[in-house]
Amino acid sequence: MWPVDQYGAILMCEVWVDELMGMISGRELSLDAIRSAQDLKYANFPVSLYKYRVVNQYSLSNLANATLYLAAANAFNDPYDSAVSFDPLFGETYAGSLSDAIGLSAERRSEILNGPDPMRAVLEEMLKVSGQVVESAQLDVIQSVMSERHEVMKAEIVTGMNERLRSSYKVCSLTERLDSLPLWAHYADNHKGFAMEYDFKNLPFDNIMSYMLWPVRYRGIFNAADMLKGVRVGMNFNNLFALVAALHKSSDWAYEQEWRLVLPDGEAEQARNFDAPLKAVHLGTNISSDDERLVRESARIANVPVFKMRLIPHRFSMESVG
Repeated sequence: MWPVDQYGAILMCEVWVDELMGMISGRELSLDAIRSAQDLKYANFPVSLYKYRVVNQYSLSNLANATLYLAAANAFNDPYDSAVSFDPLFGETYAGSLSDAIGLSAERRSEILNGPDPMRAVLEEMLKVSGQVVESAQLDVIQSVMSERHEVMKAEIVTGMNERLRSSYKVCSLTERLDSLPLWAHYADNHKGFAMEYDFKNLPFDNIMSYMLWPVRYRGIFNAADMLKGVRVGMNFNNLFALVAALHKSSDWAYEQEWRLVLPDGEAEQARNFDAPLKAVHLGTNISSDDERLVRESARIANVPVFKMRLIPHRFSMESVG
């Protein structure tokens, strides 16, 4: 189910996931496309998904109340989580945009942009229009400053959009893996925590959690240029492009085999808990007796069974046992 690249890294690049992303990544988005995408992912829901937790008052509350907490993406450990990439000029050069601003003829514009130093040539044209005379050394400084400032401006546009996106969408990360040693180490306090098991597959199609649950695609940061190019107020627009961004991550994270609950509810809305289909809880191999008692008590309130992970040293693996 999980293909690997030439270095042996797990990649979630199944045909159905690519097909799913194609359905929701178009410049415009129809209701039929959304319904088809929901149908496709619902048919591919895993039998179980897991949430690794450290033992604390928040995780014990989620366990006892059978809930999951959706947080803003800017609170996550991946600085690129839910971010997009795009060129604010959409392929146009700085020299090209400046040449448009001073109204050059098509012939002269083409000549400049195909010349050896388009930026320098455009600046010289701008000086001609203004009637100013600037020495070559001064023009070198002007060109350098303008080019540097332009790059800063482009970065600020992309950064500003990503800050808004990452604070707007609320996300909860889950995984198909219960037997992942790194996940237990990274997210469950070095095996001293626990993992909550959820059954989304048996939820009704029209349940809000079914709508919010999506697979992650490990193809790097999402390039939104095709979606954003030429967009104007009042135009039809795929307003779920930020959802697509939230479902793209670097292949460095592919070992997590992640699914995500994603809620596009805006910056003003607070992160919060949602009822979730809790199925069982699994204790880490290094959990303390005191923490085990607390987890078992919360599981009793939630009325779900408790299992414990067991190491299998000769296989360098682990399994959950009753």
